[in-house]
Amino acid sequence: MKIRALAAVGVATALVLSACGGGSDSDDTAGGSGEAGTGTIRLWLNGEDTPQELVDYAKAEFEKQNPGSKLEFERQQWTGIVEKLTTSLSSNGSPDVVELGNTQAQAFEAAGALLDITDKKADLGGDDLVQSLVESGSYDGKFYGVPYYGGARIVVYRKDFFKDSGIEIPKSTQAFVDAGIKLKQDNAKTKDFSGIYYPGKYWYAALPFIWDNGGDIAAKEGDAWVGKLSSPGSIAGLTTVKTIMDSASAAPKDADESKDYLDFCKGKIGMLMGPGWKVGQIINEDDGCPKLEKDIGAFALPGQAEGTLAPSFLGGSNLAISAKSEHPELAYSLLKIMAGDGYQTKLADLGLLPVKKTLLDQVGGSEAATAQAEAAANSRFTPASENWAGVEAGSVLPDLLVAIAQGKDVATEAKTADEAIATALNQ
Repeated sequence: MKIRALAAVGVATALVLSACGGGSDSDDTAGGSGEAGTGTIRLWLNGEDTPQELVDYAKAEFEKQNPGSKLEFERQQWTGIVEKLTTSLSSNGSPDVVELGNTQAQAFEAAGALLDITDKKADLGGDDLVQSLVESGSYDGKFYGVPYYGGARIVVYRKDFFKDSGIEIPKSTQAFVDAGIKLKQDNAKTKDFSGIYYPGKYWYAALPFIWDNGGDIAAKEGDAWVGKLSSPGSIAGLTTVKTIMDSASAAPKDADESKDYLDFCKGKIGMLMGPGWKVGQIINEDDGCPKLEKDIGAFALPGQAEGTLAPSFLGGSNLAISAKSEHPELAYSLLKIMAGDGYQTKLADLGLLPVKKTLLDQVGGSEAATAQAEAAANSRFTPASENWAGVEAGSVLPDLLVAIAQGKDVATEAKTADEAIATALNQ
């Protein structure tokens, strides 16, 4: 999942004039019916989540389906990608197809930096696409970004610790919290041991508890957004989070989850909440612990009622065509390949979550993949506002959770967060 804050919220707005005023000199349009012609198109993917073998597959398919055309691939880094896209999508040298984190996408859609592909939605998967990712690729009733892959958060745990403590896989929220507390107590001799690792800034992990209690981050009432973190349901969810922080976790109160796998490998964590690919991070050969693989299990986070699942935050990416692409028809050809069953099935074989509901059961192999598919079927997303990036940039949710972790009053801090969210979303 690729979720990064917009470091400069207003920067996307700066795209408006340049992107809308741009356009290609080519006769090609994504909605056109004429020949696509030939050319070289550029694809930007971010981070290391897309294996090279998938890139090679996309390149081979594209060049086979478009004789005489070439695909150039450039791997970008997630750090600083918003600023880089802001500059690149408004330039005459814009990449043709770009990957956007799903909490970043709507800012670029609202800015007019991406090509409207509403008339192609059905051909790209239509109702079979995972809805929460479709929402991030949509703005003002139009479709701009086809979902690329998803990552629902699950629970990753140590089977040997569970066995030693006589714990079964929890079937309810209360059982999950109780298991975390017991694991922490049973491993008290291990310094900084967490039954459930919960660092203060980990806002993605708070959302399932809020949603499962009927709460929410914000809701639109009439023409205005209203913060909902101080609603009774949200307070109940945040109180559960505080219980975990206080009684089951020894994680830093002011840190995020990015280095949790290191403590997991050191035997200091019984359970953590992370995207499905977290297991791969834990057992990686560079700084992970591949020897632990046989002791690692995974399950979807249970809900309040026994046997139910809590709604999971679904992170992920979208693929979009630059409004300034000189070859939009060729770019669309690539988009269709990468959203197609062939590519998405290969993606599932590698343990990544495909974006078509009919392919979710194709995720290969591990308990983590199975748990991720279960969680994704019951997933939700952040408020569908082009100004959501302002909430992330303002660190509203991490600040709220850090304050709660440090012992401040839940209801008071939630009300403060609501005011900040309403201000950001109603700009």
